[in-house]
Amino acid sequence: MDGSVTWVMDGSVESTIGTTGSLGSGVNVNSVLDPKVGMIFHSEDQAYNFYNSYAKRKGFSVRKDHLSRRSDGRIRYRHYVCSNEGSRKEHPVSMTKKSRPIERTNCMARIEFKVNNDNLWIVNRFIDEHNHPLATPSNSHMLRSHRKKLPVQRSNFSRSGIYFGAKYTQNDVPAEADYGEDAGLLLKNQSNCLTTRRLKDLETGDTQFLLDFLRTKQSEDPSFFYAIQLDEKERLTNCFWADMQSIVDYTYFGDAISFDTTYHISGDDIPFAPFIGTNHHKQIVIFGAALLLDETLESFVWLFRTFLVAMSGRQPKTIFTDNCAAISEAIATALPDTCHRLCLWNLLQSVSTHLPYLDINFQREFENFIYDVGSEDEFHKEWDSLISSYGLANVSWFKDLYSVREKWGSVYLGNSFSATMTTRQWTEDMTNLFGNHFVRKLPLTKFIIQYLKSLIHLREKEILEDYDSTQSKPVLFVDIPMLIEAAESYTRTIYVDFEHEYKSQLACLCEPVGVDGMRVTFRVYIPQKRCNGLVEFNPTETIVTCSCRKFESMGILCMHALKVLNNNNILSLPSKYILKRWTRFAKDGSVSSGQLATGGSGSQISLTMRYSRVCRKALAITLRSAVSKDALDVLEHGLDKIIAQMENVLHNATSSRQAEDVHVVDGTPRNTTGTTDICFSGFGFSAR
Repeated sequence: MDGSVTWVMDGSVESTIGTTGSLGSGVNVNSVLDPKVGMIFHSEDQAYNFYNSYAKRKGFSVRKDHLSRRSDGRIRYRHYVCSNEGSRKEHPVSMTKKSRPIERTNCMARIEFKVNNDNLWIVNRFIDEHNHPLATPSNSHMLRSHRKKLPVQRSNFSRSGIYFGAKYTQNDVPAEADYGEDAGLLLKNQSNCLTTRRLKDLETGDTQFLLDFLRTKQSEDPSFFYAIQLDEKERLTNCFWADMQSIVDYTYFGDAISFDTTYHISGDDIPFAPFIGTNHHKQIVIFGAALLLDETLESFVWLFRTFLVAMSGRQPKTIFTDNCAAISEAIATALPDTCHRLCLWNLLQSVSTHLPYLDINFQREFENFIYDVGSEDEFHKEWDSLISSYGLANVSWFKDLYSVREKWGSVYLGNSFSATMTTRQWTEDMTNLFGNHFVRKLPLTKFIIQYLKSLIHLREKEILEDYDSTQSKPVLFVDIPMLIEAAESYTRTIYVDFEHEYKSQLACLCEPVGVDGMRVTFRVYIPQKRCNGLVEFNPTETIVTCSCRKFESMGILCMHALKVLNNNNILSLPSKYILKRWTRFAKDGSVSSGQLATGGSGSQISLTMRYSRVCRKALAITLRSAVSKDALDVLEHGLDKIIAQMENVLHNATSSRQAEDVHVVDGTPRNTTGTTDICFSGFGFSAR
């Protein structure tokens, strides 16, 4: 019987299963059985590994607990508990500057073994109830008892550093090589091709490398999206791509995006322009990337429209870009419902280019001016001071910047949602991203490899932070309902910001300055500091609005609003002011139609756009289910039902009605409504 598990119920042997054997071919006992009282194991390692494997499936970590030995030193009892068992011990004498997050929750889940004289480990007691969130299958490998050093995903890279799929060769490949009809999304009709020649050229061989990379990615992942624009000679000119994870991330965090074109600051940089956002941990996420060999209005319009197709037509609330006339006009054309702002990081990068003769003192003063000005009057006063101090009255770049001040001045940004893209932290994150990850001075072949590795790195950081936010709790400044609700809702990073605002309101003074019906206006301020706010409060509906517009622009309540709530005995955080995109549950639930809705003028969505939306939705839920066999089983069972229902609908539908919207050629649905010239091939959304 050595090396096997025996299951005993009511004193009778029910079954015996070999640990390397199975319940059936290829089935490991640790992956199919749940613990039960009476199960027998033949060694300590076998007992522990069984329970630890069960814990990984369930989503918790195991810790060794009580141990009792006989007089001869042999084990009599051994308990294994959930790692959240117990509570943190208080240290009244020593106070740490920053307390570690709380992981112990007095969880009672455990398994207790009794070891008999024959060294058989018998399950004596089993408790399965947990009082804390369990880890998801995608995060379970990060639990302490399951933690292993993750292998670098080298399967995608060869030892020489070249991406396996992109069969790069040193042979000379002409830039105008024939790409064939399967080169992804080739917009070859006149409306989507440049009417001029491209302005830049790739190095010899780079075009073929790029196409091989795109083809291989799509063959590996049918949901991978890419698009190519040609010039008048039908040479590859502009290119956009996004994988499924980027598209799914956009559905959750695509409210504010940054389109970065700072490559033009240095003429020899790769013209790589990513679409960037921020997730619920204030970490950078990549929504897609473009390679631009032409920077005309026509090219930018094509790019933004292609980006919309990849994202099922959903326009962002706000887009941050460089100060470029062609980009501004393209946004007005392709993204009419999106608020256009200038990226402050780009602005600071441009200072050294346009004003190279000014020293570091000006750059420091200019940065403080951008981030710290609190009112419009103060903005004009500080601007005049900069002009006077550094003699900038006749500098055309500075004049042009002032003319578009409403697109970048901090006092003007409160009317649009910006997440964290107007903060100093965003500037630091962008500097790190392009300094350590997206080094655009590399050759294209090495840059693409670096890009793929950077995506893996950024996504692993998000998984780690997801795990930490769900498996631990922050130590509260004080145990009050508002902070308790914030800690239970927000991610750890956002909670820190919220707690900072709450602490700051304690130093604020609050005085009523006016009444208008049910609305009371308060002036909230800190004496001798530039942080005033006028707060309107409606006690009947618990609506609070501050003149600083922090909630409207960043999504968390400011200290002014919190002071008014506190002074009016509102001790709980109103749910309307907990923005889901900042919570631990930001990516929970299905991708709703509202998240994937088109940003058009309200006209009926064409079948082609609905086809795109449904495909993305189906792929998103498939991607989320990929980490769990049970989830995939549920999904597949549900799809079988849906397929049967759809076959019935299609059988009863009239073919003439379908022909009004979709024209099928060679099995590929094509839109004939004129709303877009893109046709789709499978889930790759390729066009010919």
